Amino acid sequence: MVPLGACATRGDLQDLQDELRVLSARQDSSTAALHRTITQAERTMTDTVDALSNQVFDFRGNASGKALEIERELESLQELVGQFQRTVDQLRDDMDVRQREFEQMIARMAEQGDSTAGGGEVEGGDPVEPPGTAAQEQALFDVAVSNAQRGLNTSALRGFATLLEEYPRSDLAPAAYLHRAELLTLEDRLEDAIADYLAIPRLFPTSDRIPAALYLAGLRCIELEDYDRAREYLERLINTYPDDPYAGQAREKLAEIP
Repeated sequence: MVPLGACATRGDLQDLQDELRVLSARQDSSTAALHRTITQAERTMTDTVDALSNQVFDFRGNASGKALEIERELESLQELVGQFQRTVDQLRDDMDVRQREFEQMIARMAEQGDSTAGGGEVEGGDPVEPPGTAAQEQALFDVAVSNAQRGLNTSALRGFATLLEEYPRSDLAPAAYLHRAELLTLEDRLEDAIADYLAIPRLFPTSDRIPAALYLAGLRCIELEDYDRAREYLERLINTYPDDPYAGQAREKLAEIP
């Protein structure tokens, strides 16, 4: 009986080993399947995260583009509003000037009507200056200067031109020529600016604006590299107004001319 028991034990052990091998194989298969499932899930999750990241990136890019587009449109709108405001200011200034001119014209016509109502006429002597002329000159000058200070160069140039055309001998004319020359310089119209500067000593030989006009005319000629004319105007300033502050500056500029 002992040998038979030993054989039975070996058989049972063999069966047990076979079952263990089967279970191990099943476990290996399940583990491999589980591993494949996990790997596939990781890949799916990675793809999903990448897709979401791309969508977020695209959304941010589109939002940034829209923001830039809106910002550009706002800048364009602000520029248009600024241009419109400058145009309105220019029209308002022009209307103010025209209104003052109209009121003064009405006043002159009324006074002329009163003077001729009795049949009297003025004979001989100098013509009487219409009332309000000085005020009108000052109004034209002030509006032009105000426009220049606000950067409304076109309106300012037109205002100074009106003053110089209608009141060529006005006491304000030398200052108007200086202001207009500066505006012409800003527009790089240097020859026109020089012409305005030189109009002051030519038309108003006793004006206290002559030293400034000659000095600035010399500077504009230096910018044009017309050194001969620059020397002419600066030397004229030094010789005619040696004690004027502009004469000292003119001497410095002469020393710098090549």
